[in-house]
Amino acid sequence: MVAWRLTLFTPECPDGRDIILIANDLTYYMGSFGPQEDWVYYKASVYARELKIPRVYISVNSGARIGVAEEVKSEFNVAWLDSERPDRGFKYLYLTPESYSKLGPLGSVKTTLIEDEGESRYKITDIIGKEDGLGVECLRDAGLIAGETAQAYEDIVTISIVTCRAIGIGSYVVR
Repeated sequence: MVAWRLTLFTPECPDGRDIILIANDLTYYMGSFGPQEDWVYYKASVYARELKIPRVYISVNSGARIGVAEEVKSEFNVAWLDSERPDRGFKYLYLTPESYSKLGPLGSVKTTLIEDEGESRYKITDIIGKEDGLGVECLRDAGLIAGETAQAYEDIVTISIVTCRAIGIGSYVVR
């Protein structure tokens, strides 16, 4: 997400007219909205309202970011209902004691120590991830920019241009 304050010089406004331009960056996480992107959008929109100048939003996005804790993805195992028939589903995801010794100190997962199939396993109950912006905080901040967009719509001129796609919160803020 990037934002600029621009001065446009036109025949109607030869002395210039300021606008705030906000745009997604498709090359960064497919233009998705994470906490940092939401705050850039929010601050730029609030700034436009404070100055009472138009806000232009150029959109190409994939909605709220849904992250994956890469450090967990490479370590977890699956306890299948039937190891010969994985298509029947699974009982739970787990870490071996070796994997837990790596991930436990990071705070990336919450687990319960169990005994199953003759071995100790750390059954995964929650995956948090070591990075910020992988989960519910993306949805929380999507609510923040939804509210700001609704307020801007009432207070100033808002213009949205969708150049490719707008999904989820991205489609709401271009309304």
